[in-house]
Amino acid sequence: MPDSPGSGGQFAADLYELYEVAQNDLRPLAELYSGFSSQIDETGAYSLDPPPASGIVARGQSALRSGSALVSLRDDVQYVFAMSSQNIEAAAATLITVSETYADADDETRADFDASKADDFPNGNTPAPPPPPTYPAGSGAPIPKD
Repeated sequence: MPDSPGSGGQFAADLYELYEVAQNDLRPLAELYSGFSSQIDETGAYSLDPPPASGIVARGQSALRSGSALVSLRDDVQYVFAMSSQNIEAAAATLITVSETYADADDETRADFDASKADDFPNGNTPAPPPPPTYPAGSGAPIPKD
């Protein structure tokens, strides 16, 4: 293991790998999971437990059927997607902060780091943080405002 982490171009390249993972891999994954939590939120008890055909409960047929048991499972899955999205975005934000902070180690490192960013994001258009995930109502977790 080297005595120092390096400087200039070598150090900037290593830092940029962290930055690139955060921007190109973690942020899109967090957005995907946030979208999953929102899609799950759009399901309701009705879509999990449709009424019997023709609205009449026949003998031996449960009025609630098995769908009502899925409501709790739906909330658990939605919570997992929402928490995963939030945690992945927190990891991405941390990697971005760390790489930006360490890029200031010296002028050569900053210049090489900024050049790498300009190659991958020529207009400065980096992925934005994903929208906040949607937690199930009553989960005790934050429910974002629209």
